[in-house]
Amino acid sequence: MNRVLLIEDDAWLSELYCSALAKVSGLEVDRASSASTALEALDSSKIDLIVLDMFLGEHNGVEFLHEIASYQDTRRIPVIILSAVHKHDFGMQPDRWAHYNVVEYLYKPSTKPDQLVGAVSKQFLKDTQKVTS
Repeated sequence: MNRVLLIEDDAWLSELYCSALAKVSGLEVDRASSASTALEALDSSKIDLIVLDMFLGEHNGVEFLHEIASYQDTRRIPVIILSAVHKHDFGMQPDRWAHYNVVEYLYKPSTKPDQLVGAVSKQFLKDTQKVTS
């Protein structure tokens, strides 16, 4: 069973994305509405993939990425960014995104729930292909 942590502070969007992800066979979805609850979830569960909104109440997503990159047990968890801000507006170079293990960046206003499901599914297919290759 693969486990995804969806970090989204908008309750309506969280429910929308979580409902779509919950339909994927073999996938469990944990939700967090803040960076602090996300860190608690990471401490208490084995998370295989993080879906991260870049603007959270008390933290921004870059601060959260920096924090999880500082811990041995969380630094290798792949991250899909789901943000209302374009990737280039953060001013980070591709190697910096890679340092934070960002595997995909989705622009929230044009991302439908099925597109998020596709991006998440693609990450787990990559892992399966690595194991069977």
